[in-house]
Amino acid sequence: MTSIEQAKERVIKAGIKLVDTGLIARTWGNVSHRIDGGQFVITPSGRDYRSLTPGDIVAVQISDCSYSGDVKPSSEKGVHAEVYKRFPEVQFVIHTHQEYASVISACKVDTIPVEEGLLAGQVVCGAYALPSTKKLQRNVAKALAQTSNKAIIMKNHGAVCYGTDDAEAFAVALELETASQNYVENAYKRLSGELESSPVDLSRFALGLGRAPQTTGSDRLYHSRRTEEGFLLFNDSGSELLIRNDYLDDSMPEEARVYRQIYRSHTQIHHIHWNGTPEVKAFSETAHPLKPLLDDFAQLIGTSAKQVLLSPAEVSSALKKSSAVLIRGQGALCCGSSQEEALAVSMVLEKNCKAHVGAKLLGQVKPIHYLESLLMRFVYLNKYSKQAAVTS
Repeated sequence: MTSIEQAKERVIKAGIKLVDTGLIARTWGNVSHRIDGGQFVITPSGRDYRSLTPGDIVAVQISDCSYSGDVKPSSEKGVHAEVYKRFPEVQFVIHTHQEYASVISACKVDTIPVEEGLLAGQVVCGAYALPSTKKLQRNVAKALAQTSNKAIIMKNHGAVCYGTDDAEAFAVALELETASQNYVENAYKRLSGELESSPVDLSRFALGLGRAPQTTGSDRLYHSRRTEEGFLLFNDSGSELLIRNDYLDDSMPEEARVYRQIYRSHTQIHHIHWNGTPEVKAFSETAHPLKPLLDDFAQLIGTSAKQVLLSPAEVSSALKKSSAVLIRGQGALCCGSSQEEALAVSMVLEKNCKAHVGAKLLGQVKPIHYLESLLMRFVYLNKYSKQAAVTS
């Protein structure tokens, strides 16, 4: 059995790897390692993985999830405990919010088939429950009882992947991602009759849109960050434009007036990230608000992201109760108090758009209940985000 010191070091390295591989955003997801004495060590709640030290990793009893000390373990410790109870050979568990497994979690699918590899057979989808609840733990236990596989998908949430060590658990997560993406793309090919799949074609087919319109450089909006005297506009190719709050003219990009209004009306916003990926762009042509199909969307963004025209008043109003807004036919503006937060909002919104596309393709779009979304948003704003800010 691995010593507690070695286990803690492996958990810290795995947490950083989760972020580096894009299997999670910010502090979502968690990692654990079984140790002696009927225990496991797990990452703490709401902490930046890159800041963790061995003293931050918490030992938890498998039998009842009890722990000692001042550091609070991940709120999903019960999910990990259920895996260790069910599979004595499992030594390492990672809970991810990885993209395509999350897409499957939002679809009307109970299992997905996998032809070969570590997941050969079927991956089971467990029933939905609010995160960090006893009901979620019970639903995970029921799903685990239906499978001998090395992963399960948690409805509207993410995935749990496990193995005899950290390497196997990560290999499982990556195989699950490939299997989930293949499932969606194969469904598109079967339904459309196409031989190949692209994000643009799949999204537009699922959403009932026609051929993609011809795009030009003007379709792309600038990113932005607040400065002492105004704000900076910049794009991915390195172009920058510094704008003073007291000076705007007609030669400046259309979004400059929009961003100025955002910064004036929302003092907590310091960064704006434009997302124009195929799935987000396609959804922005539907004229519908984007509702939470995944619970990290409800937490980080809100009960919906509205669709509006690129107008200072409309965009600013849409951001009163949300951290993102869809711009009709152009993509989405994702906002945060820091660049990291704005990028996390962008990542989660894009994933939720993909989940909507996948759910539409496979027959049923069923958002998380409004009151549950509202509760998650309230808890995030008043507890989780504040805790992350204090401890980061």
